[in-house]
Amino acid sequence: METLIFGTQVSLLGVVIVFVALAFLIVLIRVMTKVTNISLAKKDTSEPVVAKEDSTLLLQEEILNIQDDSEIIAVIAAAIAYLSQGKMKIKAIKRVKGEHTPTWSYAGRQETMYLRQTR
Repeated sequence: METLIFGTQVSLLGVVIVFVALAFLIVLIRVMTKVTNISLAKKDTSEPVVAKEDSTLLLQEEILNIQDDSEIIAVIAAAIAYLSQGKMKIKAIKRVKGEHTPTWSYAGRQETMYLRQTR
């Protein structure tokens, strides 16, 4: 009987420790979120001044990003062709303007949409 009571006490102590730790993590994450939002709000209010030299540098970076995207699109198209084994065709790959998602995530969403259409 004593072992049953001891086992119950240990179990309850473990459950209490877990819930206290989870509550602590929730509070910590909420505080971190508020701190990050405050710091992002401070960064957004200050508008950067772009000099003439910086604008040409930005233009060159945009050109490089466009070239990198074409390579990524080719890799994604090859992967889809390999996985589908000729069962589906890629109609279009378009970038959603204003959305800051990774290219691989966007390609995964497109693949899911096309797979749903072919069923």
